[in-house]
Order: sequence, then C-alpha cells, then structure tokens
Amino acid sequence: MFLSSEKLERVKVLIVDDYTLFAAGTVALLSAEPRILAVGIAKNGIECMDLISKTVFDVVLLDINLPDICGIDLIDTIKKVQPEVNILMLTGQDPKIYVTISINKGAHGFLHKNCSVKEMIQGILRVYKGGVYFPQGLEAFLQPVPVKSKTPSGLLTTKEIKIIKLVSKGLHNKEIASSMGINIRTVESHVSNILFKLEVGTRFEALLKWAHVGEEEIVTIC
Repeated sequence: MFLSSEKLERVKVLIVDDYTLFAAGTVALLSAEPRILAVGIAKNGIECMDLISKTVFDVVLLDINLPDICGIDLIDTIKKVQPEVNILMLTGQDPKIYVTISINKGAHGFLHKNCSVKEMIQGILRVYKGGVYFPQGLEAFLQPVPVKSKTPSGLLTTKEIKIIKLVSKGLHNKEIASSMGINIRTVESHVSNILFKLEVGTRFEALLKWAHVGEEEIVTIC
C-alpha cells in the first residue's frame, strides 16, 4: 500500500508489520515529524519485496515476526535489491537472541514496539545518517569477536574497546568524546586506529566484525 507524499527532502520510510493498527499508528505518529516521510506499508514479506522492487527507501522498519517469513531472513533479500537501505528491526518481544544475527545480516539496529515516538524518530534519523541504534542496554547482547594477536593489525586497546562499544550504541564522535571526557580529535584518532586494526573502512563494518553469530542462536531465532 502506497501512502500519499509531498515532494520534500525527507527520510523515506517503509513500515513492514502485519499488525494494521500498529502500522497505521506509526504512520500517524511519524507524520508530525517534518524530517521523515512514511512512504509505504507492507503487511508481509511478499508485499515488502513488491514495494522494495518499485521504490527506493531510506529506512525500513521491519517486524521480526511476519506471517509468511521471519523478518531476519528477509534482511538478505531486501539488501540484494537495495544494498544501501537502512534497516531497523521491530519487535514486541525480548530481542536479546535476535541482536547479533540481525546486525550480522545487515540490520542497523532495533526498536521496541512500545518505544516512544521520540525514540523511534531518533532511531530512524540515526541509522539514516549511517549510525546504528539500540534501546538502552540492548547493545550489551552483541557478542564480541576476539581480535587475534597474530593478525598484522594488532590488538585493540582497552580504550579502543570502550569506544567501539559506544559506537555500537549509535553514538557519534562528539557524543563519545563527551561520554569519555576526552576531546573529539582523540576520539577520531582512536576510531581510525580501530578501523585500521580491524581492517575495515567504515564504523559499521567495524561493528559487524566486532559482532559474532553463534550456531545456537541461528537455529532458535524464529
């Protein structure tokens, strides 16, 4: 289902959820935010991919539990058609077991369905700008990958590990600097070192390399 839109430079959002009242309510809430435009609603995986094949979206709000497919399994399919789209997973359940595998598959964060409209807007804008977003405390369930000392990149220092954990919360350099009580140039230097040591080019790639998927999680997610 397509929604009417104005020709404004806004973050174009697709809502994928089979609960009609939630989807419609989300559209109504987002309509008050001038930086965001809810462009479409899909109630299952088939409708989602039909819209994805026809329209370019900036952010997809993707329910984990859809009637025809697990939302996590849909991430790969969406990314094949629109590699640059940013995906925020939606769940009304305890999302702990979904976190790592969703991020590894290409999701950019999570939102609880009972979150405030302020938090939803914050999450959408953050992932649109290239960050990641987790509700408070949820990033702790990302499983870290030990960085082997045999690699030419070397080990992450204690401070670098603290910084990448703050990156996983979606914080930008200025926010990290404030949180750690250091200046922004020091943060920028540490982030550069992290990217070099993990042999990646972006903060998000660093986060993906830092996350790990266990086999036990894969068989129990949906």
